[in-house]
Amino acid sequence: MRQCYITILGCLLCWQLMAQTPQLPELQRDLLRQRDSAGYLNVLGKIAALYAVIDIDSSFVYAIKVRDMAVRLHDISGQADANDLLSWNYAIKTDFGVAGIYAYKALKIHEQLRDSARMAKTLSNIYVYYRNMGRKQDANNYFYRAFKMASRLPPDNDSVYGILLVNYVMRFYRDSTHADSVHWALQRARQVIAKYPRSKISFYVDAYSLNDLVKRGEGRKAEETLYLLADKALRSGMPYVAMDMYARLDDFPRMGYHPDTARYQEKAYQLGVQTGSIELNLYWLARLYDYYQQQKDAARMVQYGREIMRLAAEKRYQPNAHSFDYIGFFLKERAVSDLARQNRHRQQVLVAELAEAENHHLLVVCLLIVLVLVLALVAERYWHYQRLKQQDEALLKGYREMSELHLALTETDAFKNKLISILARDFRGPLVHLTEVAARFQSGTLSKAEMVVWLKHISTTSGQVLVVFDNILKWLRLQLSGYHYQPVRCNLLAAVKSALGPLEAQLEKKSILVKNYIPQGLTVAADEEMLKLVNIQLLQIAIAVAVPESMLEIATELIAGQMEVRIRVKTGDDARFVLSGLENWQDNELALGLVISRDLMKMMQGHIITEGQEQSYLAFGYILP
Repeated sequence: MRQCYITILGCLLCWQLMAQTPQLPELQRDLLRQRDSAGYLNVLGKIAALYAVIDIDSSFVYAIKVRDMAVRLHDISGQADANDLLSWNYAIKTDFGVAGIYAYKALKIHEQLRDSARMAKTLSNIYVYYRNMGRKQDANNYFYRAFKMASRLPPDNDSVYGILLVNYVMRFYRDSTHADSVHWALQRARQVIAKYPRSKISFYVDAYSLNDLVKRGEGRKAEETLYLLADKALRSGMPYVAMDMYARLDDFPRMGYHPDTARYQEKAYQLGVQTGSIELNLYWLARLYDYYQQQKDAARMVQYGREIMRLAAEKRYQPNAHSFDYIGFFLKERAVSDLARQNRHRQQVLVAELAEAENHHLLVVCLLIVLVLVLALVAERYWHYQRLKQQDEALLKGYREMSELHLALTETDAFKNKLISILARDFRGPLVHLTEVAARFQSGTLSKAEMVVWLKHISTTSGQVLVVFDNILKWLRLQLSGYHYQPVRCNLLAAVKSALGPLEAQLEKKSILVKNYIPQGLTVAADEEMLKLVNIQLLQIAIAVAVPESMLEIATELIAGQMEVRIRVKTGDDARFVLSGLENWQDNELALGLVISRDLMKMMQGHIITEGQEQSYLAFGYILP
């Protein structure tokens, strides 16, 4: 039964690959469609695995290609697949020592990848090799290790467990003390393969289940059932499985039924010839020779005698076979064969090139014509490309001009809104006050002392109107496009004091005490008028939000070569709410002053800062170079 133990290894390599010959053209077409190395290697491995159950020599050639390509791509999983295939090839040739070497290499890679399913498969292979080499103790160790690992695989990856269950049946079906466990293993294997209806292992479960039929005296029925299973395997493109089915008949005499030995042994021999694995049938060849010798069939005796002598002459069957380098020998033979095939191919190419020499001139002319047409097409497409590029550039230029015009209109609109807001804010108070004074004069009820007081009010209000009007004119002049900013050294203390002058009435009204900590002689690079306007705007905001009878602090600090001026007041409310109210200049008059200050400071290469401090304190300021 050594053959059955060997060929079931095919299941370990191609469990989910249905070995039907029509798959081969499909895989070959798929190979031509691959555009990356990983996909090409994957399809190449499938072809090698498919050939493992069709033609052993072709499988070996593809396995070598898979291994070499996997080495180049540093794909260790592909190298493991190639080693498993090479192991299977040598096992079919009954070179179990060499097969074990490749299987051990594959096992080491599976362990590195921590692939328990593949480890269990390869361990089962090594068990079969040791068993056929007569090393029972080593075989037992690998068998139980594989069986234990396969039994722990998850249900969605337990296909290898079915293979190990069948191996268990093969090993113990003759042992009456294991009869119960053998029946359990067959039932359990049938449950596992129910999830894999296309697997080859179902043939083995059905075949070993026929033992009970033979023992009940229905040997003839069991024999014909095995022939049907073998025919089904052949139709599915699985000749090695069919050979295993015939091998089961060799065990029937032990159970009391004697089938036609010449019939199934002849069939197995023919399959061995077709698949290139005649070595598997050496045992049956000897029996066929003896049978036809008894029948005095000289022709068959010569045929089988030659095969026996040819196989027996191979060194693997000699006593010192274990010392021979089968791997190097076989690869050298294959290399010589490849060189011969390459030589024949080159000769064919040379003959073809000589036969087509007369057509070269016409081919060159055709290529020149095609080249001219291609150049004309390229020139035409390039011309269209340039036209489209010019159109795109013109369109992009138009978009840029529209964007610039829109930006200018937006800035003009913003400038108009600011001007209207300034006029509405700064002129309203003084004009209302003048209107009230005029109404008092018209009443004629004023005394001389009251007249003097109101005239002073008129003088003060008129002065405020003139200051506001002067500030507006300065701001307008600074906004004109022709204005060019030229900074000069400005005395900072003088600039702040000049800004506090127009605001004395407001400070006195709210009883705010001013603490000016700006030192004498401190200067900054700025425009004097701009700096004055910024100070006025910020001080107005600070006075407006300050709590009556509080303190207004003005201080400076030199930070990283820039001068920071900070105005600090107590607001009484949460500074965060005050700051949020200064964000919308369209609705908040104080916020408009902050916006104007930012515009002016931006022109002087500086910027405005506002921040809340200690919740109820608010700091305004600016930073200049």
